[in-house]
Amino acid sequence: MQPIKRILIQTTPACLIACGLSLTATAQVGSGWASYSPGKHVQQVGNVSYSTSGGTETFKINGSDSSSEQRCEERVEDDFSSGTRQFEGSVKVTSLGGNGISLKQTFQANNGAWLMCAVKSGGTLYDVHSGTTLATGIIGVSVRVNTVIDVSASKTYEYINGSLKNTLSGGSTPFYNKYGTYRLGSGHGPITAEWSGIKFWQGGSISGGGGGGTGTTVSFEAENLAVSNSGVGTSVQTDANSSNGQWISLNATGTGSWMEFTTGTVQAGAYSVSMKWKGNTSRGITDFFVDGTQVGGTLDQYSSAQTYPTTTFGTVTFSSSGTHKIRMHVTGKNSASTSYQLSADKFTFTAQ
Repeated sequence: MQPIKRILIQTTPACLIACGLSLTATAQVGSGWASYSPGKHVQQVGNVSYSTSGGTETFKINGSDSSSEQRCEERVEDDFSSGTRQFEGSVKVTSLGGNGISLKQTFQANNGAWLMCAVKSGGTLYDVHSGTTLATGIIGVSVRVNTVIDVSASKTYEYINGSLKNTLSGGSTPFYNKYGTYRLGSGHGPITAEWSGIKFWQGGSISGGGGGGTGTTVSFEAENLAVSNSGVGTSVQTDANSSNGQWISLNATGTGSWMEFTTGTVQAGAYSVSMKWKGNTSRGITDFFVDGTQVGGTLDQYSSAQTYPTTTFGTVTFSSSGTHKIRMHVTGKNSASTSYQLSADKFTFTAQ
């Protein structure tokens, strides 16, 4: 096993935030930012509920009403008309029985919602304004959301787990932020979403974003990599719907089994790491380790039908160029799954 590399973690001193003081900080995206702590209040309309505990806020739309307003959100009191602002928070959709629920909004005070990051059935996160897919397979997985507005440039940027996914042009001031759960006009509940790690910055830029790495985005097909396992065996599966027509299966029958891939060379720098995989009825639940350090949470690969999502686990930083180890352990299975098998199709390191 290679030495553990440094996982990129940046925090803001909690005592200063709690006191509402501003300090110079390196935000998760960009440089030159100063943190600030605006007020906020919960808005609840319809059959909804809100709770908070240990720094995690839980927002619920409890019913499936698709005709009346269903809203449970934090309205941030950060109205602004100039400069640059950045919002950050981690959201985990713990259950979704509905469709078309906005989780994060940047609102135009005089002209309605501008940016809306929403989730639809199946667990796809998307930008409502442009229809751009931001992430897939997010149910039960914590996803870091950063939104940045540069008022003078009339640009709005959406980052998922440190990777730029969408850019919008336009919008009208003043803007303010909202996060929680809000039924779109075509959507309905129920949904439960947890938000944590909420932070705000102002006055910076997106240059040098995501940790300032100098690497180059690179992908590796799982079937082309050297792979070892705990003894249960792996096999190459042929599937026209997968990346490059093949994927790797870990033929596990219980918890504790693992498979480990050795990547090709990745240049030094900061990267968002993701994996494309195949979901099915026989899948287990996996964790995800890079060079011995877990990145992100666990991933339930069970699906009642064949799916081919891509999951982003988080950000890693490599101090030097070289190959790396990706290990997946079976940690359990969905109660509806018939087995513990794991799948891996393609790994991507996206330069930040």
